[in-house]
Amino acid sequence: MTNAELNTFLDLEWNCAAFTPEKISVSAPLSPKQWARIISRHPELQEFCSFAEFTPADWVVVLEKQLPFAWRCSCWKDFTPHQWQRLLRHQPTLLHYCEIPDHPAVRSGLLASDWPLEKEIDTSDFTLGDWFWTVKHNPSTWFQCPCREQFTKPMWWSLLYSSADLLPDCPCLDQFSDEDWRRLNIVPKLKDRIRNCEQFRKLIDLTKYPFRNSKFNE
Repeated sequence: MTNAELNTFLDLEWNCAAFTPEKISVSAPLSPKQWARIISRHPELQEFCSFAEFTPADWVVVLEKQLPFAWRCSCWKDFTPHQWQRLLRHQPTLLHYCEIPDHPAVRSGLLASDWPLEKEIDTSDFTLGDWFWTVKHNPSTWFQCPCREQFTKPMWWSLLYSSADLLPDCPCLDQFSDEDWRRLNIVPKLKDRIRNCEQFRKLIDLTKYPFRNSKFNE
């Protein structure tokens, strides 16, 4: 993932967090993009879909959720490294279709998928964006990441938006604005992790930032 792709992703994710999930709207005729989203959720409608019109981006949407449709795709060679990175996070078994398996973005997609052979993945040429993608989707790789100190506030917001696992490690909680916290909606991500009183006290300490303007400590 290049720096430009990383910044575009971070901006898009932060802005999308302000909205509720979009519902599929149906109009005639349906575009390939609309069909891709429909087939990803309703594969039983495949007989009405013109797969030949799908772009690599459309195929990523479908194959992330519907692996059995892989045989229909005829444009594997047109997938960009970032599209492979995104797709392999969900479907690492599709690696055998990839013509650029040695690209760092492709390898980071595999590592983000918690691939069984992850110890064999070479990470020596990962960019900051590749490591971000890996840690975001597979927090267990956090301690493998050699560029943790380079993670910016937007990157940390994105990490916590996906998972609260790294909340104790975040160095910029006090930099988040009220709007950042509202969109982050962190408490529901933490509630299932409480097992005892000590964990509850730690939760209160970690989540003091979203409620810093309240009378929480009184």
